[in-house]
Amino acid sequence: MAKTLPDQIADLLLAFIFTGELRAGDKLPPERQLAELLSVDRTSLRMALRTLGRMNAVHSVQGSGIRVCDMHTDMGLDFLDNLYRIPELELGGSFLLSGLELFNRAIPTAVKLALEKRLRAAEEGRSPVRDDRMLSMVQTMYQAVEQGADTRELARMEVEIIEELMAATGNQVLQASTNSSRRIRLLLTEKLFELIDVKKHLSFQVGIMMRSRKLEGDLDALINEYLHYIEQLTQPLYEHLRSIPAGPRLASSPLQNGRNIRSWQQVLAGPDAPPERRPLIKPIR
Repeated sequence: MAKTLPDQIADLLLAFIFTGELRAGDKLPPERQLAELLSVDRTSLRMALRTLGRMNAVHSVQGSGIRVCDMHTDMGLDFLDNLYRIPELELGGSFLLSGLELFNRAIPTAVKLALEKRLRAAEEGRSPVRDDRMLSMVQTMYQAVEQGADTRELARMEVEIIEELMAATGNQVLQASTNSSRRIRLLLTEKLFELIDVKKHLSFQVGIMMRSRKLEGDLDALINEYLHYIEQLTQPLYEHLRSIPAGPRLASSPLQNGRNIRSWQQVLAGPDAPPERRPLIKPIR
């Protein structure tokens, strides 16, 4: 689905904030001037700025105009969610490494929360309904591997299994964080599946599930074993991410107005400035 002009403008300004071309405290040009610099209408620009304001990416200062917020202290999940939805933006190895490190710890934590919830359900004589569904999803994915499904499809299925696990925790904040990071998890998982034996990975997953279903043994020992497994599994991906450019960059402009704007300096130069020319390098975003 094509993005609206206000969404395209918002994506461009978000990308500039993320790449550091717009920094915390920077003042944007007055609305009329900025619309002219971007070659867009003021109504669309105003709608884009309103969107950015809702995610604390910019804020209006009385008597001082619109200033950029600090993405490290002011912006949250909605900023990241929108950031992940900019296909023209290459996120960079450093950011992806931080995401991978977080996900590697979040999954074992979710397993522990889900198992603790199941233990409580067992003590109360209730039967958890998501266990069978997760096992069925893994088995379906195993069949897809056998049938030669590509890594993109397998990554989609793996991400859905993780989301089912997060739902099994019953933790709404964890689920919201998972939903907001779906695109980056798809990117990382697809690349991981290009580097590992997916069938072997699924066999381990099934084994862990079957052991956890019996609720036998030391729960913490099981979680630590799973954490160690995840760290070992993703080592090839860590190595790959360290080999690509660390910083983010715009491969092309999110603003589809024919100017291919990819830098804030190009915006400030105005619509009569020649378009930028950069080499097209496309590492994993």
